[in-house]
Amino acid sequence: MDFRQLESFVAIAKYGSFTRAAQELYLTQPTLTGHIQSMENQLGTVLFNRCGKAVTLTQAGQILYNHAVNILNMREQALYSMARYEGRLEGELAIASSTVPQKYLLPGLLTGFNREYPGIRFVLKQFDSRGVIDAIVSGGMDFGFVGTGTPYPGLEMQKLCEDRLILITSVQGKFEGFSGASVTWDEIKDERFILREEGSGTRDLFINGLRGMGIDINNLKVIANIENPDTIKQCVRKGLGVAIVSERSAEEEIRLGLLKGYYISDLDLRRDFYFISHKNRVLSPATRAFKEFTLQYTGDL
Repeated sequence: MDFRQLESFVAIAKYGSFTRAAQELYLTQPTLTGHIQSMENQLGTVLFNRCGKAVTLTQAGQILYNHAVNILNMREQALYSMARYEGRLEGELAIASSTVPQKYLLPGLLTGFNREYPGIRFVLKQFDSRGVIDAIVSGGMDFGFVGTGTPYPGLEMQKLCEDRLILITSVQGKFEGFSGASVTWDEIKDERFILREEGSGTRDLFINGLRGMGIDINNLKVIANIENPDTIKQCVRKGLGVAIVSERSAEEEIRLGLLKGYYISDLDLRRDFYFISHKNRVLSPATRAFKEFTLQYTGDL
């Protein structure tokens, strides 16, 4: 068996499909099939159950899979060590992120990583939190950053740092005379709310917090659902309504006196940012370096 055959075997097991694996590895299906047939002939056993389009590992295939992943990981670790020793590490990283981590965490992280590894390029795409998870599960992106810690089979979710949601309001009108750092739900329950879009981690945390208090979310006066956080802040400034946003996202506007911000004293709206990777994905030297750098960088925040 050679490395190419093992890569083919692991890809088929990962996607449960010869077609998907061939696309991922840029191989033709006959080539991929030939790799598996060669391995099965050499080992004298069948590695996959083939039932229509569905492909699953046999018991023998499962035993081999665990070893194959380790072998490929050891190869990538060797390449990574040599690349670092020779001072060259190149490649491209595909990163998926929800809105808040993308705007307020990734700029510093990517800049710091680029200083250490200038030969690595980035492709950064924005999704809502659910979309980030889907992108990692499908193998379309290397890593993800989200503000929601939903466990998912096959994914590794590592806590990076903490965030907190706050209420933002216009500096005029009802809240002009408010001087405290917090408000109660009773003081704001009749306000017109601007909410993030469905699938947003910010929205989900707020709605779940209300449900935990026994509050019927259908009684909220929702004036708008808006995807872009900057648009939300502008609408709040103009007096369209109030909104629940990440404290990090509104720090500058509050400091400049453009918005007012409050904690909601009877709602726990704290959350963590998470770094997502696929448990069984074989890491290239570039992806391994980024994962190590990210965990070290955010550990110092």
